[in-house]
Amino acid sequence: MKVNRWTVWRRIVQILVLLLLATPSFGLSFFEGNLGAAAILGLQLSDPLAALQILILTGSLTLTMLSGTGIILLFYGILGGRVFCGWVCPVHFMTDLTDMFPWTKRLTFWRLEWKYIALAITGILSFALGVPAFETFSPIGIAGRALTFGASSSLIVLVLIIIIELILVRRIWCRCLCPLGGFYTLLGHLSPLSVAYDQAKCTNCGECQRVCFVPEVLEPTLNKQVDRVHSGECTRCGACIGICPDHALNFGIRKPF
Repeated sequence: MKVNRWTVWRRIVQILVLLLLATPSFGLSFFEGNLGAAAILGLQLSDPLAALQILILTGSLTLTMLSGTGIILLFYGILGGRVFCGWVCPVHFMTDLTDMFPWTKRLTFWRLEWKYIALAITGILSFALGVPAFETFSPIGIAGRALTFGASSSLIVLVLIIIIELILVRRIWCRCLCPLGGFYTLLGHLSPLSVAYDQAKCTNCGECQRVCFVPEVLEPTLNKQVDRVHSGECTRCGACIGICPDHALNFGIRKPF
């Protein structure tokens, strides 16, 4: 069985992120906070969606939050917004693991635009309730707090997501419902880093779509022989690149938009 080097590297990064989130529970202090707002060796970082909710609530941002958000936007703006989903997010890591179970009768009905509806609802609820709505119930935040402070009743949210994805609809949270995924999908359109396609090498074996988290992002490239993947849904996980027996796919630089 061929080992996908990109998947191996992605698993290493995902596990390192989990360990980083857990460092405060071991008495280490070089990292503080969570994926919503954190400080690494004193460098302040802020999740753009959390900052957007604060902006909706208060009408302004502190200089620290503004600079921390700018760093994150620049980082994911260059690499691709949904790199966060594929390489960093602990919920995505857990739903990755559900695909290891050989349960093949799950539904595969997806509406990717639901993420944008969830993103809009997040902004409306934040304004109406006077609190950062997504940060309150976010499974990403719940996972981070569990690693830092231990298990709590809020983990039921993660358990429900896993159960639903195991027996009903695979990948429904990350693909369809996560407002942060919707935000990073929009940012992904700006990224210069993308998956490039060499039609001359391709034998249309279908392996790339089989392993892709969002296989429909490859359809315009393969069917219309477009030279690269343009969709903001692409997580730049590298699974398609590592599995391709013809070496027809690789990372490349494109013009934004």
